[in-house]
Amino acid sequence: MAAPGPSRSGEAELMRQVHVLVEGATEERLVGQVFQPELSRRGVWLTPVALKTRRAVGRPHDKGGVSKWSKIEHDIRALLRNSAVDTVTTMLDLYGLPSDTPGLADAPAGDAYARALHVEDAMTRAVADRRFLSFLVLHETEAWVLAAASELSELVASPRLADVLQAHVTAAGGPELVNDGPDTAPSKRILRAYPGYRKVVDGPDAVELLGLDALRAACPHLDAWLKRLESGPGGNTAP
Repeated sequence: MAAPGPSRSGEAELMRQVHVLVEGATEERLVGQVFQPELSRRGVWLTPVALKTRRAVGRPHDKGGVSKWSKIEHDIRALLRNSAVDTVTTMLDLYGLPSDTPGLADAPAGDAYARALHVEDAMTRAVADRRFLSFLVLHETEAWVLAAASELSELVASPRLADVLQAHVTAAGGPELVNDGPDTAPSKRILRAYPGYRKVVDGPDAVELLGLDALRAACPHLDAWLKRLESGPGGNTAP
């Protein structure tokens, strides 16, 4: 009989360790269900870590996950103190960031990708650690659910839902470009089209059904982040 293979924890020890700072349960499930299975095959072990300084219970989402950049930075630096971690990254919504987040006040208007990159670069410079890789979701993780409109429609048994959500994506030019207004953000569009939408369950399940390759093809900003995670510590190209 063949000897048993390495345990899951043993496999993790042999991989590059990446801690992903996320806002809550939805993002934790996305990391575990969608990103971890694929990246683990490429030598990257993702561990989601929820912000310790999230909004008070009942606070509206459009007020942001936390009130100050200093609280996010505190959690980033706490994760960086673990020398066993190769990379610390963020998976935070651009929509709802604290107003004092580095680069947010002078971010370019108009081009969503340029805006996200500008703020990510400013965050990277503020933390100033080669093991830190900033990433902001355009504009919130429900954009990825819009990419999985057909899968969500099947999941909740609402045939018309796919057409409604795909129309939003087509009009914007892509799921990552659906805007971040308080009434027009991806999550608000999904809830208007399907009031029974369960963010923590339905969203990750639909994206998992879509598959990571298809999601990356539809969301170039997400794809660029994952490529950097796959390339080496801190998102830098390995020698």
